[in-house]
Amino acid sequence: RQHPTVPAMPRAALLAVAAAGACRMARADGVATCPCINPYTHPSLQGTDGIAKHLSGNSLVRTIPGVDTEYIYPASFGTGCAAHDNNLPPSCDRAQKPAWCTIEWCYVDPDNCDVTKVKSKYFPDVTELYFSYQTCSSDGASSGSWSAEDVQFTKRLFALADNYAKGARDLIEGVANVDDGNESTSDSGSMCGLPADRQMCPCEDCYRSATWASYVDFESVGMLRDESRGNDAEKSEAACMSETVETQYKAIAAREMDADFTKVGYMYFADQKTGGYTQWPRERACDWEGPDGGSYDPRYRDWYASGATGPKDVVLVVDVSGSMSRFGRSTMAKAATKRVLDTLTWKDFASIVLFNGGVYSVYSKSLVPMTEANLAAMKSWADGESWEQGQTNFQAAMREAFDIIDRSVLDGDTSMCQKAILFLTDGQADFTDADFRMVKQKSIQYDTVVFSYALGDAADHVVPKRLACENRGIFYPVPDAAAGGTAPAGRSLPEVMADYYNYYVQGQEICTTTFVRYTSTQGHQLYGACMPMYDRASTGSSLLGVSCLDVNLIAPIEDMQEEAGWEHFKCQASDSTKMCRALGLTDCRLQQLRRQYSEESVCEDQPFADISLDASCPCQEATCQDDPTFIDEKGYFCDTWVGDDCISIDPKWGYSDAGGRAIRDKCKRSCGLCPWIEECAPDPSGECPSRPVFDECRACLGKVSGVDIDGEPMTCPRSDSGPGTTTTKSANDAHRGQMPGALRWLLVSGMLTLAARRRG
Repeated sequence: RQHPTVPAMPRAALLAVAAAGACRMARADGVATCPCINPYTHPSLQGTDGIAKHLSGNSLVRTIPGVDTEYIYPASFGTGCAAHDNNLPPSCDRAQKPAWCTIEWCYVDPDNCDVTKVKSKYFPDVTELYFSYQTCSSDGASSGSWSAEDVQFTKRLFALADNYAKGARDLIEGVANVDDGNESTSDSGSMCGLPADRQMCPCEDCYRSATWASYVDFESVGMLRDESRGNDAEKSEAACMSETVETQYKAIAAREMDADFTKVGYMYFADQKTGGYTQWPRERACDWEGPDGGSYDPRYRDWYASGATGPKDVVLVVDVSGSMSRFGRSTMAKAATKRVLDTLTWKDFASIVLFNGGVYSVYSKSLVPMTEANLAAMKSWADGESWEQGQTNFQAAMREAFDIIDRSVLDGDTSMCQKAILFLTDGQADFTDADFRMVKQKSIQYDTVVFSYALGDAADHVVPKRLACENRGIFYPVPDAAAGGTAPAGRSLPEVMADYYNYYVQGQEICTTTFVRYTSTQGHQLYGACMPMYDRASTGSSLLGVSCLDVNLIAPIEDMQEEAGWEHFKCQASDSTKMCRALGLTDCRLQQLRRQYSEESVCEDQPFADISLDASCPCQEATCQDDPTFIDEKGYFCDTWVGDDCISIDPKWGYSDAGGRAIRDKCKRSCGLCPWIEECAPDPSGECPSRPVFDECRACLGKVSGVDIDGEPMTCPRSDSGPGTTTTKSANDAHRGQMPGALRWLLVSGMLTLAARRRG
């Protein structure tokens, strides 16, 4: 990128700018203990490293990393309290703008300011340039007093979290989706690096904070990345996105944090291609490791996978026969099992089946919600099992997996959303046509996708591949790493298996904030509000990454938990996060996902076997959405129909003809009844309606399942909740939804033999 050459300004010109800035200070000059400054005359901001290097005539010039566009701001920008950002590009000149755009602020001297101040979000290369909202604002942080009625409390908190999350999304997507002849920043020649003052290892400016129990730098946003992941263009694009989201993170920190930074909460982003991790505050991360001792990779953490996908039920079926003792396979299999578990969070359900000559061991006969406690218990159980003894029997293992799903659906121990079986083996075993028919019938019945993994050169590829191909899944051949083999892109078995969730990213677009509760390594209890970003320049809206903001930044959780509206917020956050996401995945796109891993993974006897990776596949019309307020005559919400047959509704469920018509009319997205189109040019605003915050939670109105964000049963927060307190399906109700998939998959795949087109 070529930066404009700005000649050094004569002192007379600087004084003229200063005079113009002084006229701008019409409202206020900040509080006495943190007065606004004029950056063009302040002693610490002079010279070639001062603000003058961004001046051109009587204007400030801002250049965004990775974008060849210059933004011109008035020279009075930041001088005196005003909403300086409002109506200025690229973030604040739109109808839906970040909340900080309309807040007054000014530049301040960090050595003469006792309120919250942060290093400049637009010109971070000017070392001593700081700004503050709180010197211009009478009410301090946006939270102010959180005393409010239930609904108002929730709506206020949701609106703020959603606004902040979408602000980060818009900035990141704006950089990644630069449209220069349909080229991304990776291709356009604009390169971004990772300078020393943004690195999280080392972090020379970080200092020990007793409150945060870590070495942090509150003035900066940092980035951590593994240089071995991604090519130069991908790493540059990740760095550009990181630098760009810094604007949002610094603005939020300056608005929400107290002067001493005693509220513990993070803002963080990871990109999909390289796993580069960006965070405010910048933190020393040299000792951060992955679960297996390797480098830290946020793409396999619960907040990332949860933020990118909807709820799901997962059954891990893992071979622990004697041959798993070779080449360290059992160690890899155990690590892979734990890595998959790490991608799950409280909204998901899971269990584990270990098999050899039969079913060797089962964690739970029914699926369990993946709370922090259950996750720890499952990992502990895995550590206590033997992973290398006996023969191999595929049949018993697959039957047990479907028995678990059947039992869980009957008992209501399910997310009521998509289901997946992850089948790993290194051996060979009998599997008859009758066995394949059983799996296919069960897969259709329960809307279950089968992912299969053949580990090592001696593993049977025929059975695992057929299992995946016949059940809408992907087959992954994985060589023995210890024998010198590597999976595509040099990935390990744990990385390959944990990447299953990418399947569920396809055809989905999550545009409402979802929430995750987690405990930091320092022991802080945090509630993250997350949102995914998409590459909208591509026809498939592929995932760019996920950004999160801890609600703790807005106000201390312990304070909010004392407010009357906390229980209502908690159940609404749970509702928003637990909504099933319709999967618009065509045969065309599925074959691309298979080819993306390896040519051997492609199902040769299925349509689109010769599809190229850069071809365009059909997609659903973006404006076709469910009615979020609709509840069917049996008490179910639209999203619980994901995977179910809405056209030929099973008579035993007891729906009337009128009830069926209402479902098909109100739940088109979840029922798979939206129109499909050949030309898929994603509209950033089309498929992104925010979920409204309702006066009552779903547990007060209809049927829900599982636990809430705190791992407690889903309940109506009203004390006089009446019939709405029934929060899980009864055994009979659980059978509603047992004929999913068949018609929907035909609608998605059989009808969609539209011509594929090359992506530009």
